[in-house]
Amino acid sequence: MNKEQKILLQCLNGFYNKKGCNIDCDFDADALYAEARSHNLSAITYSMLRNNAVLKNNAHAYKAFENDFYDCIVRYDKQKAVINEIDSLLNKNGIKHIFFKGSEIREYYPVPEFRVMGDIDLLIKKEDRQIVLSLLCNAGYEAKNTNGAVYDYVKNGVLIEMHTKLINGKVGSKSAEGYFSDAIDHAEFDGYAGHFEANYYCAYLITHIAHHFWFYGAGIKMILDLAVVIKRFRINTDEVIKILSEFGLDEFGKNIFTVCFKWFGTGKNYNCNTDKTEKFLLDNGVFGNINRDPSVIVRRKALEEGKKNAFAARLSLAFPPYSKMKELPYIKFMEGRPYLLPLGWIYRIIYNLKNRKEYTKSANKNLSDRETLKCAQDEINYFEEIGLI
Repeated sequence: MNKEQKILLQCLNGFYNKKGCNIDCDFDADALYAEARSHNLSAITYSMLRNNAVLKNNAHAYKAFENDFYDCIVRYDKQKAVINEIDSLLNKNGIKHIFFKGSEIREYYPVPEFRVMGDIDLLIKKEDRQIVLSLLCNAGYEAKNTNGAVYDYVKNGVLIEMHTKLINGKVGSKSAEGYFSDAIDHAEFDGYAGHFEANYYCAYLITHIAHHFWFYGAGIKMILDLAVVIKRFRINTDEVIKILSEFGLDEFGKNIFTVCFKWFGTGKNYNCNTDKTEKFLLDNGVFGNINRDPSVIVRRKALEEGKKNAFAARLSLAFPPYSKMKELPYIKFMEGRPYLLPLGWIYRIIYNLKNRKEYTKSANKNLSDRETLKCAQDEINYFEEIGLI
């Protein structure tokens, strides 16, 4: 953990515990901004350091922090207006719905406006999906993707993800999809707007963190969200671990709870060695995709499937199974038609070359390197240590 990462955690701790933050050491303000920005935490950090002499002496970093701070407040107001509009629309039409992740959790923060949110997540019943599609489109929302378990809508620059499942597919080597398949039945409703039972929701949040770990990674903000929920609802961590044990993520949960306890004093210390987990969370940004080589991730997933050479990894990347293809938001013709899989592969290759050219290049660039293989194997070993695979 470098100096700026330590200061970032001090700022977050001061904000979370409402005790302020006194940073009296010298630090690299530009490096601190880069760390905070990579985790979408620059608004909170600025709120703690706006009067700090070191930050004030760096006009460039100070202005960058300040701009993010005010942008965050403006974004909050725009998103809040959309949340209120959708809530009113669905209540009026008798549609059960649950706002979750950032759109709910940020309201539990000491200052909700400072918690950055990229999109609004909302859960509805699958059987209500078409009527919701009609309601939102008639209300001026643009349907961007209407395939798979998540439909995307946009209005006034605000993205809404309308879910019919909390978890899609596997999480590491575990299958949590079945456990959370009836999520809407684990909620209490005030009219048609619901909130999940607290321990169940906490177990979901840890499962969601695991999902991000397995794909690219997770960042500090997900641990801060977890801390906020634990404090708000006085979560029984042992009960959450019992839930997680039903689908094999209990060791992972203990690791995450321990990190949460170390950083924010909330959760529980399960006496895990969290050095690797803390580094994994700190080093790669909010979604774990900063400073990471996509080739390592592709190679690691191929190794998990028993594909040991680079050629097999490339084939796996280029030709995913039907179970994955039918969920892709930009392929609408696959659902219920597995015989169209070859056509889907061609469509996906064309789409990636057109829209994700740089990622496709970087994911293939180092697949054959020995260092890529070593890093992929190291990641598998680490994931096994924390009970993810």
